[in-house]
Amino acid sequence: MSRDQFIKMRGAWDTRHWITVPGLSHEADGLQLEHSLAELDGMQRVQTIPGKRRIRVTYDQTRVDFQQILERMESIGFPASDSWWSLRKAEWFQYLDRNARENANAPEPPCCSNPKGITKDRTQKK
Repeated sequence: MSRDQFIKMRGAWDTRHWITVPGLSHEADGLQLEHSLAELDGMQRVQTIPGKRRIRVTYDQTRVDFQQILERMESIGFPASDSWWSLRKAEWFQYLDRNARENANAPEPPCCSNPKGITKDRTQKK
């Protein structure tokens, strides 16, 4: 196992994904991707593996989402793979990010023993 597999996530909304990048073939390409993606707010780590044409991103779902990462990659000339499987994964990751952002911004739920709206004392008889 690699050292990266043991790195703990920093927060409750952190996530980590592999992305296949067909145009990633040299170490210099990897450095360009790392520097560009690191500028995104919420991006915590970018690891490139040019030999396998993949990158691994770790980011905070409440501050950046998967679609923004893909758009940044495409804008610098390194689009992600557009295979059927990669597109399905991208849709799923984007759904997870949107769901995490909504959950992070949701109001506190009422307590089970004291839900909002119940103010009567149930022990009183009429």
